[in-house]
Amino acid sequence: MKDCSHFSIRSLFVFLLIGFPFLLIGDNREDSPKQTKVDFHYEAGMAKTDITGPPSGIMFWGYAQENQTGGGIHLRQYARSLVIKDKNSGNLLAYVTAELGAVPFEVQRDVVAKLANEVNPAFTFANVLINASHTHSTPSGYFHNYKYNVYTTKFYPTYYKILTDRIFESIKTAYSKLEPVKIVLGKTMIEGAGINRSLVAYMANPEEERRKYDSDIDKTMFQLTIQAEKRNLGFVNWYGVHPTNITFDNYLISTDNKGVASYLSEKKEKENGNPDFVAIFAQANEGDVSPNLNLNNTGPGKDIYDSANIIGERQFSASRNILNSNSSRVLPPGLSYRQSFIDLSKLVVRKEFSGTGKEERTCPSAYGYAWAGGSTEEGGGHWLFKEGLTVKDRKFYIDTLAAFLVKSPSDDLKNCQTPKAILFPMGETEPHPALSQILPLGIVLLGDLTILVSPNEVTTMSSRRMKDTVKKVLGERTKDLILSGLTNDFAGYITTTEEYSTQQYEGGHTLHGPYSLNAFRQEYERLAKDIMSDSPSLPGPIPRNLSAEIEGTEIPYADGKENFEQKVYEANRTDYKKGESVSCTVSSVNPNIGYPDVKSYFSVERKDGENWISVYQDSDLSTKIEFRKTKLPFLQDKAYLEWTTEKRELAGEYRLVHSSFFRDKDGNRKEYSIRCPSFHLE
Repeated sequence: MKDCSHFSIRSLFVFLLIGFPFLLIGDNREDSPKQTKVDFHYEAGMAKTDITGPPSGIMFWGYAQENQTGGGIHLRQYARSLVIKDKNSGNLLAYVTAELGAVPFEVQRDVVAKLANEVNPAFTFANVLINASHTHSTPSGYFHNYKYNVYTTKFYPTYYKILTDRIFESIKTAYSKLEPVKIVLGKTMIEGAGINRSLVAYMANPEEERRKYDSDIDKTMFQLTIQAEKRNLGFVNWYGVHPTNITFDNYLISTDNKGVASYLSEKKEKENGNPDFVAIFAQANEGDVSPNLNLNNTGPGKDIYDSANIIGERQFSASRNILNSNSSRVLPPGLSYRQSFIDLSKLVVRKEFSGTGKEERTCPSAYGYAWAGGSTEEGGGHWLFKEGLTVKDRKFYIDTLAAFLVKSPSDDLKNCQTPKAILFPMGETEPHPALSQILPLGIVLLGDLTILVSPNEVTTMSSRRMKDTVKKVLGERTKDLILSGLTNDFAGYITTTEEYSTQQYEGGHTLHGPYSLNAFRQEYERLAKDIMSDSPSLPGPIPRNLSAEIEGTEIPYADGKENFEQKVYEANRTDYKKGESVSCTVSSVNPNIGYPDVKSYFSVERKDGENWISVYQDSDLSTKIEFRKTKLPFLQDKAYLEWTTEKRELAGEYRLVHSSFFRDKDGNRKEYSIRCPSFHLE
């Protein structure tokens, strides 16, 4: 399925048939207004760590195509963290965006346990929010429920530990940097960065409701800028759009448009003399928002990387507008939060929320035919399926094969999920549900900003209804509300009941039935009331721990041994003009041998006097490294290096360098660096 549940035609066929804003402070302008201590209600710190996964041979998360495995790096992955402490109450909040497709609950569970044990026992499930940027071009293999998970086929304990340790390290470092700050909230409208890919579903919502809004997507970008006395520490902003410019044809690790936006923001601040600036482009209500503006899995650029650059640049520009605005406001003091685990397999939805005038229930989770059809506007899914398939479109041969592989849905589940045509009843597998039925929901009130915490991909109208529900409870205690989607777990989509009835892709991937949104609204109201009354929230049942049942796999190719000869196969030219791309092909070994110790597999060096200095690495937007595995056993693998120069580059002598580790015949790991011939850039 194109978007988050892509099966390739081959893979599903086999599966079925076989088996901040404040007057330019960030730009260090002399005319920036002086800080006033009266507004410094908080302490805060920010940090980031490299969480790049093994670059080779691991299935990418998101498109669910087993043949889409990593083979290089376009942009490295990072976990960027903000830790806030309210001076009055001492309450803490950690907000992280990890450049991953999704963050399973196990990651939050293990990070929180380590924080509480090693940093501060005040860290809990309620105040540690780990958001996924939702890139679809990074390695999977860190989900515990991999046996029934369409996004991954294996679990790699080494990768999982590195991932959780480094997210923890990002938060720990941010905590260690706490200093007095004021927090400034700004917002702007962003044009041309997203488009509603599911208009059939959106138009099913009541016309009266649609008339309240001037767009079928949420174009507002919210941004919290963290201002210390003499500099900006960074920001976190929320704008909902899928990072799917880089499609299922890509084999390079990439953080897509949101990664581009973070990169450009941090690069700009580094140029302004602020090298520690951290730019968090968090994920929000992107459920029905595509960056592929042509609505055919392409655009707006000439290729997938150009499109990611354009959409990333538009988010970056909107963020700079907020950062340079004088219309932003300082958040008042106060930090509170509530969180509960909710069993969505059987939650009673009271009649005041159900919309039917009587009690309704959510359902055990199930994928629908429409889920397998994928989002048509983003390339579609398996040829047997399409969007809009409902119970009347069921096919006995598909149901028979699906039942053989998983099981048949019960009549109760069919009735509960109507009009969804159920493909896989994940909540009814034995002895335990294939997907966790217990999900975390939360609310954070920071000053007068409300953050709704959801593990789902939430559609535009669904998020509007959630915010309206909470706003009615909090009243004047909140001025602005944002949604942090894909946070602390991953549990498919949330659509309105009207959108669900159309069974577009998003409805087919709304796992717990037509009343899922109404159940969420009910629970958000409860949490908001707990905040208003300063009462504790019911914790709810903790998700089942799968650690004892999981079977791990070693990272592929990490132990390969060979006689390695360092050589240049295809050298670059000796002269280039600014704006041209430079390429060189050298011998290589599988990059997983060097994981996770290689800080950069590729660097661009410039000659400075008698020395060579690194000016770009594989974390930079202008570089790409692709590892090409040989098809013949007696030949060596190759690495293709590419650097796209810019007009503003310094003229001079440069060279491309590939570095990593290899293992000799005795299994000893040894470092190597291969330098391509130097060239002159005019």
